[in-house]
Amino acid sequence: MKRRRLLPLTTLGAWLAFAFSALSVLLTLLLALVIERTVSRDVAANIGSSLAELAQQTASRLDRGLFERHREILLMSERLRDADTWREVQADLDATRNSYRYYLWLGLTDEKGVVQAGSGGARKGDDVSQTPWFRSARAGNHLVDVHSGELPGASDGLPRQFDIAFPVQGTGITNGVLAAHVSWEWAKDVRQVIFGAAARRMDPLIVAADGSVLLGPPDAEGGKLQLASLQRAQARERGYLIEQWPNGQKYLVGFARSNGFLGSPGLGWYVLVRQELGTAYAPLRELQQRIAIAGALLAILFSIIGWFAARAVTRPLKELTAAARRLESGDPVEVPTSHGYREVEVLGTALKSMVERLHSKGDELATLNGQLEQRVQQRTAELQEAFERVQANEHRVQTIIESAQDPFIGTDLDGRVTDWSSRAEAVFGWAREEVVGRRISEVLVPPRYATNVEVTLEQVRRTGHSAALNRPVERVMIDRQGREFPVELRLGLVSTGEQRFFTAFVHDISRRKEVERMKDEFISTVSHELRTPLTAIYGSLNLLTSGMAGELPPDVMQLLTISHESTERLIRLINEMLDLEKIASGKIEYRMAAQPLRPLLEQAIRDTGAYAESMRVQFHLLPGADARIYGDADRLVQVCVNLLSNAAKFSPPGGEVEITLQVDEGKARVAVADHGPGVPPEFHERIFQRFAQADASDRRAQGGTGLGLAICRSIIEAHGGRMGFTSEPDVRTEFFFELPLA
Repeated sequence: MKRRRLLPLTTLGAWLAFAFSALSVLLTLLLALVIERTVSRDVAANIGSSLAELAQQTASRLDRGLFERHREILLMSERLRDADTWREVQADLDATRNSYRYYLWLGLTDEKGVVQAGSGGARKGDDVSQTPWFRSARAGNHLVDVHSGELPGASDGLPRQFDIAFPVQGTGITNGVLAAHVSWEWAKDVRQVIFGAAARRMDPLIVAADGSVLLGPPDAEGGKLQLASLQRAQARERGYLIEQWPNGQKYLVGFARSNGFLGSPGLGWYVLVRQELGTAYAPLRELQQRIAIAGALLAILFSIIGWFAARAVTRPLKELTAAARRLESGDPVEVPTSHGYREVEVLGTALKSMVERLHSKGDELATLNGQLEQRVQQRTAELQEAFERVQANEHRVQTIIESAQDPFIGTDLDGRVTDWSSRAEAVFGWAREEVVGRRISEVLVPPRYATNVEVTLEQVRRTGHSAALNRPVERVMIDRQGREFPVELRLGLVSTGEQRFFTAFVHDISRRKEVERMKDEFISTVSHELRTPLTAIYGSLNLLTSGMAGELPPDVMQLLTISHESTERLIRLINEMLDLEKIASGKIEYRMAAQPLRPLLEQAIRDTGAYAESMRVQFHLLPGADARIYGDADRLVQVCVNLLSNAAKFSPPGGEVEITLQVDEGKARVAVADHGPGVPPEFHERIFQRFAQADASDRRAQGGTGLGLAICRSIIEAHGGRMGFTSEPDVRTEFFFELPLA
């Protein structure tokens, strides 16, 4: 019988080639489409984000510039409070006007609103009591938004300005309002700095709080906008969107809001950065075209590869088919064995062998099955024993936690409560089922600190570290009734391999804080109540010992001398206690000024010279360069006198104290070295604490209040420096402090 010839398309090779080609084209097109969509979305988002970032940079630059002017006028108003003459005021106004080119005019009025001094002599004698900036300053509002100039002869054609004004309540001649008119050209320069040449491709706009365009392209400047981007900026959002503007064109618009900076509240400006949609998305269209071309080329390439692969796959099958047909016709044939599909040749033999081996392996399988069941039972018993041990350990840990005196709280990395001890229920008033799953920032932390907690959690999730971990920290927490109380918190981060979570033991320190407060009040009261009578006693004893009451017997003079020295020591102790109280409460005042440091060292050496001579000790200031620092001269001399007197006190008779002044890496370092007994190692950690005294008898014999070094370190740290020491007993001891250069 004549065989019917199959169509070429019905052969296995043709189907495989077609399938390979179709799948290759389909996968390539899908891949190109996915890449195009993903990349296009990312590129579009990046373009919009860049516009939003430019808007935010512009708003930040405006806020910082406005803050500088706001702070400068504020400081100037404080400086002019004590001015004695209007000539002094006029000179200050002219100097400030010349220091910043955007100042159009600066002036100071009296309390009735009459200008008494103006930069360049302008507007002197004018009544400005009805101007917006004068009324705003009196009402406590120091910024007036952009408007037309109001200098003599000004008109709408002059550059626009905004005003900064502060009331001046002084003890001298000044008692009015200080005002500065700042040119709006400043905003154009800010725009030029941020955008530069890019301003030709995009339009930055600065919009006032009422929607008026203060700065922008000619088609928008001076008008009012009612756009979705502006509304979102007014809602304190930051981002971008696509919208149609009143001129009929569509733009990609980035928006941001100025929020003020530090002490300056700002003027509530909004910044919009628009770019015509076609120009903004030009890089995106170019990218889409490249992806489409690359996808088409890849589809053609994969189709060709698929066609050749299909031919390679079907070639061994065609050889086997030809051999089978020859066998069917009875012709002698040799089954090919050299092709890559030997499995076709041995399939029948392998199948028969497999059936025979199944019967032979049945008994072995049954035996192995019995052994497997026995091993499963053994492993099950071991797992049960291990599980019981884990349960026992968990019960023991839970028992330890429940028996702790302090509350125990466990949370996940998102700050949600996972563990809650019974002691925590007693302290905070929340039952376990009420608080588990809730965020600690919602139930245990005062609202004003919730943001700080979230920032700490985010830092740990991102880096795995935080300064608050594995050390006691003091915080404020609230209970169920909203009562706030201070606690000492020890926070730990635990990792079990599969998960990480926080553990915290909370200790209520309300009683300790109350004791500290009572102690501080006691010290303050005793110090103030004792200083007045002691001052009178000291003055009387000073008169007696100086001979004002006539010549006294030697034994009486000896007793008076001892009383005089003891009273002087008590007064010094009280003064140091009061200094510590001021430092602790933040009430100590520093009169900071830029000045050389070496003259302060020389003054301290002179002030301590008599004391050093009584101890038979000499001071030696080593030569070297001077250093200019920014600080309070009296307080720094106090620190130096304390270090010098300590060095003299603990130096052996006939010894020498070396004083050095060095400058290194932007810091001035002052060191005072003696060759006395040194600081005992066990006292190193407590030497800068209040009332700290070494236990050695030689130091106790020297007297002292134990407050001097604590006060010195507080003064140095208030100057932005640090204080420390090195000591080698009986060889050399050096106390030093470092201050930043002015």
